[in-house]
Amino acid sequence: MLFSRISLQGTRSPPKRKLTDAILDYFSHAEYQPSLEQIEKDRFVFFGLIRSRPWMVVLAGFIIQFCYGSVYAWSIFNAPINASVASSTKKGRAEITFYIALGVLGFTGAIFGPWIESNHPRKSGIIGLVVFYAGHLTTALAVEMKMISLLYFGYGFVAGIGLGIGYVSTIDTVSKWWPRARGAAAGCAVMGFGGGSLAFSAVNRWLINNTDLPLVFLILGSMNFGIMLVSVQFLCPPPPGHNISGIPIIEKENANQSSAESNKDPQGCCSVSGSARLESAQPIRYTDVINVQKPVIYISLAEALHSRDYWLLYVSFLANIVFGLVILSNLPSIINRMFGTESKHPKEPPLPAYVAVSIEGGFNMAGRVLVGMISDYAGRKTVFLMLLLIQIITLVCIPIAIKTGSFWGFLMLVWTATVCYGGGFGMIPAFLADMYGINNTSSCHGIILTAWSIASIGGGLAFTGIVNSFISHGSSVSNPRMYTVNFLWMLALVIVGFICCLFVRSSIRDRLFPAHPDQILRLRIFGRMFRILWTTEEPSLAGEDCCGASGSHIENSTSSLRHKQRKRHLRFELLDKEQENAAWEEYLVLRAVQYRLMKEPHAY
Repeated sequence: MLFSRISLQGTRSPPKRKLTDAILDYFSHAEYQPSLEQIEKDRFVFFGLIRSRPWMVVLAGFIIQFCYGSVYAWSIFNAPINASVASSTKKGRAEITFYIALGVLGFTGAIFGPWIESNHPRKSGIIGLVVFYAGHLTTALAVEMKMISLLYFGYGFVAGIGLGIGYVSTIDTVSKWWPRARGAAAGCAVMGFGGGSLAFSAVNRWLINNTDLPLVFLILGSMNFGIMLVSVQFLCPPPPGHNISGIPIIEKENANQSSAESNKDPQGCCSVSGSARLESAQPIRYTDVINVQKPVIYISLAEALHSRDYWLLYVSFLANIVFGLVILSNLPSIINRMFGTESKHPKEPPLPAYVAVSIEGGFNMAGRVLVGMISDYAGRKTVFLMLLLIQIITLVCIPIAIKTGSFWGFLMLVWTATVCYGGGFGMIPAFLADMYGINNTSSCHGIILTAWSIASIGGGLAFTGIVNSFISHGSSVSNPRMYTVNFLWMLALVIVGFICCLFVRSSIRDRLFPAHPDQILRLRIFGRMFRILWTTEEPSLAGEDCCGASGSHIENSTSSLRHKQRKRHLRFELLDKEQENAAWEEYLVLRAVQYRLMKEPHAY
């Protein structure tokens, strides 16, 4: 017994890691590090038979997103599922499945984002499509057994998980292959998601009319599974060196000059991280820190998620998509109640509601790719601000169009806002890659997609709740006020998103630019640095020559000034390019010296 006690005291078990520590570590770093063998394998795709090309990845991403876009055609199933499972087309129980699926999609992307970033895209793609297929099989079983709860679990939860994994992994893989056209590449892939919603509306309707409802989900799931299984074989990460490993800290206009000055040593490279990490093939000195070839900054996932700019962009993205999500599912009812058979003067609308919805889907697709392409040239933040500004104008004008009975004016405004809605989805992966580096794209993209879940569920419930509240209080369904109230709260949200986007420091230079000690606010306006300072004006010794005064006289004068009240006032500064460049280069030099002293204390 004594020996057993001694042995127990002599061997201490390692301390157990807390769950919170494991979660923080999971969301702190994510990077895919392939072996040399895997890099060689990725030169060929489709079971090693075809040499990989960037255009193949874009095409495969479009087809995969096209299949996942079938979730947006769920509204076709609402009436038959309600009639079959709920025994009534008016109970509206099947509609909840769509909201569950979108909610699970966003939170799945957030949870699995770091894992997706750390693994091969083909692996995550296959897992996503298998889980998505399992959701269809479970849905077929639920419809056959008439179990609404199993329907929620199958299509809402299981298929939603597969949708979240497949969506994030596909989009971010495509954007990594096109570093100079990330917006256009991601927009092309995301365009498939919008195209799928249009095509599968007709496919679903044809299947429902020609076969049993449970068999519809078996056929639909098997068809998507086969198409995506072939397409995912063309997904692979780009070769090492295809993307800049970090975020460039020298602007484009200075890049040529910096490159020319560093041609003597093409291997020289300077890199900075949140912990002041700089690397170079040659010793770094005060005069040549800025003259290296490709200085970059490395940002960890933890630093990205702790950045206030990320969460400001999160709010901006949420504000950009709320109106589009709400109008996509409610446009037919709005047309019928304001301009059609349920209006104050019942008549057929000039354009059938289902045709208007189809055209809206086309604008959604066009916005995803066109806005992404424009952002590659005009800048992400500038384009995103324009999207929000256009939606503000649109939400102000839509109630006026409804009140005046302008049907075509209403549709034009809705279609314009839909372009902005699709453009937000097409541009956000490239926006995140530019801000936080290509290695953090999947993780940051996955988390920001929770805004999609919040907007679809929260926005849809708020819109429906306000409309139902007016109707329950005796209001007519043709009363435009219930829609005006909805447009007002969405307008307020978009204005908040616009203000948040103004304060997003999209470039690494703006985020790391040294702040003035008295700085209150700093913005970049039309390319110029503008800041507001709350400065203190020190009282001066009027009429005294400090240099010629005696020491005792200066001491007495200084003590008397302590009793005088210091004046504080606002000061506005608009820095020119020379002042800004000087302050930025001084900051880079200090960061380089700081790291060099940490690594080699006797270097200077």
